[in-house]
Amino acid sequence: MTPDGFAFPEDPEKLVITFDEGVPVAIDRETVTLPEAFQELNRRLGAFGLQGRGIYDGPAALALVSAYEELKKVSIGRVSGEACLVLHRGNAVVNSARDEHALYDFTTGATFDRSVA
Repeated sequence: MTPDGFAFPEDPEKLVITFDEGVPVAIDRETVTLPEAFQELNRRLGAFGLQGRGIYDGPAALALVSAYEELKKVSIGRVSGEACLVLHRGNAVVNSARDEHALYDFTTGATFDRSVA
């Protein structure tokens, strides 16, 4: 439920979270520390009315966990790469995740050469 008089932005917004070994290090390719990542995400997600389940003052945690979990699905070994979230009307949905060392290339559909494994 949204507060009385609260208006969501009409247009969805995308944001990209960059992780290095599981730690968020950039938002929209701007380098951030971990506390700065939480502050920026709380500010941006709050503008779209996003509230974490039981974390009403900190929606950043929910978004970071969701982005991290999606990135883990395409990563091998250490979780490093980018996750793109779409913010719209109280929702933050992970739209894509990319790890440059992934075993599968989603742009071409190519997989790694299993003969070298």
